[in-house]
Amino acid sequence: MMFRPLVVRHILLSFIFIVFFSSCSHVMKKDEVKNEFINDFYALQAVPASFLNTSVLESLVFKNAQTQKLLTQIEFNDKGLHMVAMTYSGLPIIQAKWQYNVGFIELISQRFPHAVVMRMIRDIQWVKWPIHSIRKGLLDKYSLVEFSENNYKIRQIKYNNTVLVKITYRSDHIVLENTAEKYALVIEQLNDK
Repeated sequence: MMFRPLVVRHILLSFIFIVFFSSCSHVMKKDEVKNEFINDFYALQAVPASFLNTSVLESLVFKNAQTQKLLTQIEFNDKGLHMVAMTYSGLPIIQAKWQYNVGFIELISQRFPHAVVMRMIRDIQWVKWPIHSIRKGLLDKYSLVEFSENNYKIRQIKYNNTVLVKITYRSDHIVLENTAEKYALVIEQLNDK
């Protein structure tokens, strides 16, 4: 039986990609991580009913000492969420499956450790989940307020009246400013929920 050169090249490229991605990745097993508090004041919450069986495609710009841009796709279901992220050039860098009350059941990441991916999921919840869900995850001395300012919806997470996180919902993007951890995140939704 004779193989065409194009088929052989496709098989070889697929094999090289799988080997490269596997060797450069950090893979977590199901029993390595349980659902946990993030920074000791927020416990991740279940996916709200309004998000079940939906997905979002978003552009994320993460700003701290340097700027990183990612494209993410997140699918929500009754157990949790499945997130994939890639660079703007198309290099896959995160594949994560997270379930409420279990934690990660899969985490493959070339660049980001467990704690960073957990923070990404926490930020997704702070931005998207309804207020009552977020409040259930906050410890007693922390509060969440939501109000309008200059025609924008604003959410703030506070500790003893000190704003730790401010989320501004603009018409074309969302800005999350985390002063406690010294970073900002700009989220632009590329599809409708």
